[in-house]
Amino acid sequence: MQDSRESLMHGAIAGVGDERTSHGVQAGAAAKERAPGWLMLATGALALAVLAMALAETNLWMHYLIDAGESISLVGLAFILVAGLFLFRARRLAVSMPLTLPWLLFPVITQGDQLIDNLSINWMRFIVHVLLAAIFGIPVAVLVTAARYSARTPHGWHVVLPGFPQFAAGRTREGNAIVATWLMAIEAWIATRFLGELMVITLVLMIFATLAWGFAPRRGDATSGRVSERTALALLVGGVLLSLALFVGYKNRPGAYQGSPSYFMDPAQQSAGFQLNTVPVPSGPVRVPGQADAVREALTGYGRAFEQLLAGYYILDRNYNYDFHNRLFLRSTPLIADYRTVGLAKVHEAEALRLQADAEATRVRPTLPAGDPLGALLDDVRAYAAFTFERSPTLERMSAEFAKTQAGLQHSTHLYEGEGKVLGVVLNDILVKHKAVLASPELAPTTGEFNRLSKAVYQKYADRIVGF
Repeated sequence: MQDSRESLMHGAIAGVGDERTSHGVQAGAAAKERAPGWLMLATGALALAVLAMALAETNLWMHYLIDAGESISLVGLAFILVAGLFLFRARRLAVSMPLTLPWLLFPVITQGDQLIDNLSINWMRFIVHVLLAAIFGIPVAVLVTAARYSARTPHGWHVVLPGFPQFAAGRTREGNAIVATWLMAIEAWIATRFLGELMVITLVLMIFATLAWGFAPRRGDATSGRVSERTALALLVGGVLLSLALFVGYKNRPGAYQGSPSYFMDPAQQSAGFQLNTVPVPSGPVRVPGQADAVREALTGYGRAFEQLLAGYYILDRNYNYDFHNRLFLRSTPLIADYRTVGLAKVHEAEALRLQADAEATRVRPTLPAGDPLGALLDDVRAYAAFTFERSPTLERMSAEFAKTQAGLQHSTHLYEGEGKVLGVVLNDILVKHKAVLASPELAPTTGEFNRLSKAVYQKYADRIVGF
């Protein structure tokens, strides 16, 4: 009798062990049927960041990731390659393949301007909206994936979210389509607010295609279309190589930048900029000049000329930019009436101020002795004014040529955007070069207003990444 009880006990324990083992195997198998959580979180963060960057315009912190931080996209490319190898060894790469797309797309997006350079406006619209469709679609895909996994554990609040009851009932494809649809409906508001009519139409087409796929009759085994782990690895490696090739190719394509002579942005013209080392900085003492008022008038005149020049460039930069995007996205951002005439009028007014400052500088410069630090500052400022204002007629002519076509408006905005940025950058370099003069309390009444105006010119574009 005791032997019988012991046998029953051992059998029960074995049964419990078998059940636990079975649950463990099922849990492990279920885990292999979905992408790992850490990859979903990382990809979701990247997808939302890329979407935010697509909506941002020229904010420094957003566009740092696009222009100044292009190398970050290459780090992401290396990350997804290493992650892919890890997932391949764990036999979870195939199911994770949709999450690799944002990492492969990001380096290409950083070269967005080069992708559409030299194209007609209609081709620009097509390529831009294909990229935007991917940018808007990827966060939706990640969130739908997360929703599908969340719905596996039923909760009462699931009934208020369209698509979740379908997940709970095992109608996964219908649930995917419904959740994706209401997420893209939210994105349609974003498109209306930040982009334009064409992006709304693009999202409508995406919603239609999603619903058609989600509720289409099923044919064959749902698992029959899955790729093997080896095929997934080959696709990932090929995607990484293609993404890298497109990044390098577009970044170094000869003649990609169409806004010359904005040497600040054109890699082929880096030596065409103002030569800051032409005028040496004297080592002599800083002294108040005999004609301090005349020197102050000359320097302040140059400061006002630079300020007015930048005001004209800014009007042209912003309005050409809005005009181009109005045509690209079919939106209606308000523009200054006849903005080209208004902007160029300020440029011409700045030229008149510069000529007045030149006359004052020519008269007062002989009164400053050789080796005088204040005289060196005046020489540098006068030379930079000559260099800068000699460029403005060329910018006026080139921007007029560019603006003859809708697509060329982007080159006009890049032209004035680059010039506005570099105007402040070099002016700030001059301030740094002559900091001993500008920081002198004795010379503050002479140089203070020029110093203030120059810093304001620099600050206008200091937080702007140009050329996107």
